[in-house]
Amino acid sequence: MATVAIDTRQLGELPNLCVKTGEPTGTTRRQDFADIPGWTLLLIFWGLIPFFIAAGFARRKITVGLPANAQTLRRIRTVDRGAVAGLVVGIGLLVTALVSQEAAFAWAGITVALTTLVAAAGARRVVWVTGRLDGEILWLYGVHPGFAEDAQALAPPDLAQRLSTRRWATGLLVVALIALGVLIFLFVQVRA
Repeated sequence: MATVAIDTRQLGELPNLCVKTGEPTGTTRRQDFADIPGWTLLLIFWGLIPFFIAAGFARRKITVGLPANAQTLRRIRTVDRGAVAGLVVGIGLLVTALVSQEAAFAWAGITVALTTLVAAAGARRVVWVTGRLDGEILWLYGVHPGFAEDAQALAPPDLAQRLSTRRWATGLLVVALIALGVLIFLFVQVRA
């Protein structure tokens, strides 16, 4: 599987190849991608509510119709149905635990629900693509090499420059978070 970078201004020109299998297709599947600026992570130190408020206002979201053939759509539906079935069983076990006052049912329900969530997330990555929005660039991971080759023409012309700038900004954010963590640790040590 391959990775491809696509300029968001050219999303209407995606090749008519399934992103997962590379086969020609005329159908699409809508998927949302979002970009949350890194500076909002600094607000976690002041609490989750300020972080969620800032991330909600600063978030940029796009919806993309990604080409997908019938076989890929069928696999996605199968994974989704399996996830729903597993969660229903887990919730059923939790309800049974409430009614019967048995802790074993509660533990079984929690185990089934968490296992279902983890397994569904892993299976979804196998049968469908993942991605992230990075400014004006949509990164798609796990795409078919044929789709990636055809979509390569949709990459921004200054992709290498944007990559180095974004990595620098992310590195600065990580250093700032580490420095803030050290300051908080030292402050707590002085007070103790």
